[in-house]
Amino acid sequence: MAALGAAALGLSALDTAIGKSNHQATMEVRLVDEKVQQLKAISNLSALIGGFAMVSIVELNIGPDHPQWLMFAFGTMAATVIALMMFSMVLCSLIMVYILNYRTVHLKPFDQIAWNSRCEADWRRAFSAFKSGVPCFLLNLALLAWVQFQDYVAAAAAITAIALAAVFVWLWYVKQKW
Repeated sequence: MAALGAAALGLSALDTAIGKSNHQATMEVRLVDEKVQQLKAISNLSALIGGFAMVSIVELNIGPDHPQWLMFAFGTMAATVIALMMFSMVLCSLIMVYILNYRTVHLKPFDQIAWNSRCEADWRRAFSAFKSGVPCFLLNLALLAWVQFQDYVAAAAAITAIALAAVFVWLWYVKQKW
């Protein structure tokens, strides 16, 4: 039926093959462009969350009466968040650089085969670091509440409860969807 339609339009088999080839190439370019947009989004969100974690360390008012274990837990969790988010951001940025370099050097669009062979594993690592960093960030928020509102137990407990609920929702949602 497709051949009859092509013949009725005066198209040769070569024209039909070229059209299918162009359509396939266009679809591959669209898929890779979608991945680039995902890389940009994860990279930007990672930088934002990592920046918030860094600011929480820098802007914290620490008194001499804070327990050492609490400060250790807060510092460790903040450093973990920053490390995971920086890892995710840098990996996403490096993949984007590779894609742009590929287009420039090879003078052709980046295709799905190149994505699968060179970028997919790093993309999964970056996304995994991001998925792990979000609950760590929320746990860091809970610890920050106890450091900042040590004398106000109700406030610290409320922030902790909300942060822990958000962690459980995040973990459930991510497990269900991703």
